[in-house]
Amino acid sequence: MFRHSWIVLAAGVLACSDKAVLRYRPRRDAVHHYVMTMRYAREDAGIVAGSRRSTQVWTIYYTQFGRFTDPRIATRELALRVDSAQLQSNDVAPDLSSMRGQAISAFLDGQGQLLRTERDVSARLTPDLVFRLHAIAAATAPSFSQQPVEAGDRWTMARRAALEDFGTGSDSLAELQLDATLGAIRESANDKVAEVGIQGPLPTRELSVNTSLGPLPARSSGTVIGQYRFSLPRGVMVSQELTDTRLLVTDAPGVGRDTLLSRLVTHTTIRLQ
Repeated sequence: MFRHSWIVLAAGVLACSDKAVLRYRPRRDAVHHYVMTMRYAREDAGIVAGSRRSTQVWTIYYTQFGRFTDPRIATRELALRVDSAQLQSNDVAPDLSSMRGQAISAFLDGQGQLLRTERDVSARLTPDLVFRLHAIAAATAPSFSQQPVEAGDRWTMARRAALEDFGTGSDSLAELQLDATLGAIRESANDKVAEVGIQGPLPTRELSVNTSLGPLPARSSGTVIGQYRFSLPRGVMVSQELTDTRLLVTDAPGVGRDTLLSRLVTHTTIRLQ
């Protein structure tokens, strides 16, 4: 009986040994260059005031600098500096020269969860440009599982994200609870990369929409789905791809239940250069 129990326990230990402990350990004073692309496509119903079909493509080149990376320190700091920014739009594009050189600091814990951000509030940036800074800060965070994992294992990812919601992009980060799944850990001679899929709901918001029928109460809701690749020995995000889909609907009398007013799709990618 005791011998049988020992064999079962030993087998359990061996099975657990195949699991990987994912930790966020950026290298001291490491410098990495990235490009982020944010593609927006919005389509409004005919009754929405100023209804239109609009597209935007933001391309932002930025540099990530490692700061406090001592493993004895609970918080890791990254500095992110914009090198250049471009915008393609079917509307009039704003002057983005003020974005060059702008910086934001991201503070993460040992699991790679974004704790907070800091930036120079004296810089005179529009809310739209501040939103882009928050977006590149949010993209640094892998938010790993606290438990050892293997391919196929899932965990709940607490993710802080920059969300744009029908022209009301926030100047802060939203708190999301997403499902994460480890797809694989791929090893090569020079690297070991975790591939993680993520998906989940976006926050629901209540707002008022101007229409040809007058202001109508509406709500926006949506989902996010995507994946990222993170280098474990280098402690750096290799690539990330996320698609946010938001729907704006109304239940206003005389219009119909769950009548679609607008649809907004945001596709964001980052790539280590």
